[in-house]
Formats: sequence, structure tokens, C-alpha cells
Amino acid sequence: METVKERLLEFLKQEGISKVAFARKMGLSDAYVSTMRKSLPEEKVVKMTQMFPRLNRDWLMYGEGDMYLPEEVEVDAGLNDYFVPLLPVQAFAGSLQEYSEGIDENRCLRIATPVKGADMAIPISGDSMEPEIHNGSVAVITRINEAAFIPWGNPMVLDTENGVLIKVLRESKKGPKYIEAVSYNPAYSPLDIPKSSIYGIYRINCILRQISTM
Repeated sequence: METVKERLLEFLKQEGISKVAFARKMGLSDAYVSTMRKSLPEEKVVKMTQMFPRLNRDWLMYGEGDMYLPEEVEVDAGLNDYFVPLLPVQAFAGSLQEYSEGIDENRCLRIATPVKGADMAIPISGDSMEPEIHNGSVAVITRINEAAFIPWGNPMVLDTENGVLIKVLRESKKGPKYIEAVSYNPAYSPLDIPKSSIYGIYRINCILRQISTM
């Protein structure tokens, strides 16, 4: 199952819920699942994981791990596991921007997140990922091993030599040495980014509209 839609359908089958019943439970049109694109907007993912707390978000969005979370999750690290540094560098959704290097994590503001064990958070600026990801929100992110696997078709954070940005990642027509970075907003053209210019790729754990600090 390569797409979010395919995994969603498999989850509904496992739960014994019809597409129409699921749509109504989510407050969507009856035909939403049948006509949806390959992915889901962040706010719908959040609502779905609230309604189905054992659903593994990473499995749904990226195909990682099992469909269900363990029934019992051991909490052993305390409250600090839910606080991450908010880096003073924006993920410019509109275009590549100069990246601020040499950030001292100990001097960063720390914010509360609804997910455990994320690496960091960064503010988002620009409208190229509208209407799915909004200007002024905050992305909570975790670095992936891009050499092993890149979850194509999902919005990710790219840390590049020219800046930090959020885009949907696709395989580039220019070949395996490039990554195509695509905006949700059709006003922005896709970018072909050389893999050699990428410092790191981060998956989005969640998007925050409002943040609290520690």
C-alpha cells in the first residue's frame, strides 16, 4: 500500500467501517473517501487519530510500523518527552531562503507538543502549502534516514544548503540524483533539488496552530 488513501481503506476494512459511515463520523461528505486525493489534510489526520487513538499515525501517513499502536504504552521519560526546541529559523513554504546555521539548542524556546520523542519544531512562513498547511503555524518534526527510505507523496521538511522549506516530495524526472519538491498551492511551480544539496529530511509529526512554552 503506497498511498495514504490505500492505507486508510485498509484501516476502515480492518475496523469494519464503511467509507460512508467513516465520512459521516468525521463530518465529511459521503463521497469524500472515494474522491479524496492520495493524502489527508493535517487537521483531518489529527481528528482521525483522536477518534481512533490506537491508529498509528506514522503507518497511516508514511507506511512505517504497524497499523495499530500497542495497547499499553510505557511512559518512562516524563513530561520533557513532550517538549521540543523551537528553532529560530522559518520553514519558508514559498521559496528557498537562507538557512540559519549554528543554532544553540539550549538557548531555544521549548514548546509543548501532542507527540512524544520529536526532534524539534520550526515556524512556517509562506502560502505555497495552503490550504493544507497554513502560514504562521508550527511544524513538529523528526529526522528520517533518507538513505534508507523516502516516503514519496508526503509533505516533508527539507534542510538544504539554500534554505529550509516544506514541500511534498516526489521522485524527480531528472533522475535519482534529484528530488522533486511540490507545493499544494498550484501557483507555485515544482522544484528539482539536487540530493547533494540536502542536509537532512524531516517528517512532520504534527502541525500546531497555537503553541505553549516551557
